Amino acid sequence: MPTLLDLPREVIRAIAVHIYDPLELTQQDRLTWGIFSTVDMHEERQDALFSLIALGDTCRKVRREVRVILFRCIRIPTVWHAYEAAKYDWAPFVRSIIIDLTMFDLDEVPRNERRPRSCWHESALLSRMINALPCLQHISFFADASDDSTLSLLFASIIDHPSRHARPQPDDEAYERQPIATRLKSFGWRQRAAPPSEFRTFSQTSTFVSTMHVLRHAHNLSFLVLDADMDEMGSSDILTAVRELAKREAPLGQEPAKVSLMLCGPIAGWEDGFLDQLVDTFRDIRELFLDRPLKKLIRAVNDENEFINVLAPLQALPYLQLVQVGSYTFSLETQQDIALRLAYMCPSLVVIGLLGSEGDTTWWGAWRGAGDAVYIRPMGDGHLFLLEDCARASRRPSLAGIEELISKSRRASFASEGGIVRSRRSSVGTDEGSRSRRSSFGSMVTDDDPVRVKRSFLASIDDKLRPLSAIDPGKSSPRPSPRRTPISPHHV
Repeated sequence: MPTLLDLPREVIRAIAVHIYDPLELTQQDRLTWGIFSTVDMHEERQDALFSLIALGDTCRKVRREVRVILFRCIRIPTVWHAYEAAKYDWAPFVRSIIIDLTMFDLDEVPRNERRPRSCWHESALLSRMINALPCLQHISFFADASDDSTLSLLFASIIDHPSRHARPQPDDEAYERQPIATRLKSFGWRQRAAPPSEFRTFSQTSTFVSTMHVLRHAHNLSFLVLDADMDEMGSSDILTAVRELAKREAPLGQEPAKVSLMLCGPIAGWEDGFLDQLVDTFRDIRELFLDRPLKKLIRAVNDENEFINVLAPLQALPYLQLVQVGSYTFSLETQQDIALRLAYMCPSLVVIGLLGSEGDTTWWGAWRGAGDAVYIRPMGDGHLFLLEDCARASRRPSLAGIEELISKSRRASFASEGGIVRSRRSSVGTDEGSRSRRSSFGSMVTDDDPVRVKRSFLASIDDKLRPLSAIDPGKSSPRPSPRRTPISPHHV
């Protein structure tokens, strides 16, 4: 009888990836972290990781294939790990790396080995390590103002100026032959400590000054995290960094990648025209996460028009598909109305994230019907990818997609409150011949509406929702702070 050892290595690796993939993009990862989760906090993912490790312990042949999966994402928490990472044979497997520059702090070094910090020595160590990872595509740093010189020297050493090397050819897909500036798909700068008071004024530098070189030359970069929520970001700090993205040049025949931008932390001048300046500086934004733009943690909003006016500049972003705004809290009914108005304001927008009165985020999907009608509903499991697939296919997400997904998804569910359908050209009929149905939010759906949503269609959805889980998948817990949780389950 054939055994596990008789299987081809490709089959064994496929089984391993099916059990657990550290770079798997789940909907929850996308909506809470923006890209892939940097820490598997969920029991289901942790169990999958342990199952993969157990599979690797069965025999040497299986272990070789499991290593390829486990080392796709690593964390470098100490200087010793940085030295060792470049020596091992699993270096070509690494796709993502998280580097905590706290390791260079004197408090982290044994007393008998302490010496003054040297940006030249630190950048040389990091450069040697990154150059030893030929397939690296995702980099995230935990840094602060004391690391600016180190990171500036690092990026200057690993990313040549374009005049010093030939442009990569469009048909060259071998990552091993491509420079890091071409391979890089996501980059994160997360603040590990607040700078001293008035430090930036004294030094006359931007918070993200060390990132300018990499942002300027990484033309495939599609996800950027600028996180300074231990401090207050100046609007000029963000605009200076984003301006470098606008200057990127791609190889002939290509265009710079559209960017998902995540801004974490208070933004000075947020309500005084910041978004106007952002839109004027860079328009190739596909997703915009504004985690906590106000210095005050949360603020209840009674006038939704005030909030809409703040976000009005977003209608100038032609590729915007997702927007999430923190700090402001709304009732569920107000959220739905705001999501509808934003969907009309930005025709490309399909996902909206808003804070509830308890501080949790509700995610709304914008399903577009005939004409200019929009159907707003809390998102269920898998809806994000369906909405994005429809957008990539250049066709509007249809109402039929909801019913189709519900029948196929094993955990698909909507909130029991129901949805809302409106059209700019329609009004609620009052004649006796008009049959109508009022949702729990007080919106009216009629057979005379241009969207022509049938009562039977809405009733069929509600019937399918009743026996499903009572957990509302349209809501997710607040984005966990990456500085207060473990960064990654994988250590070198």
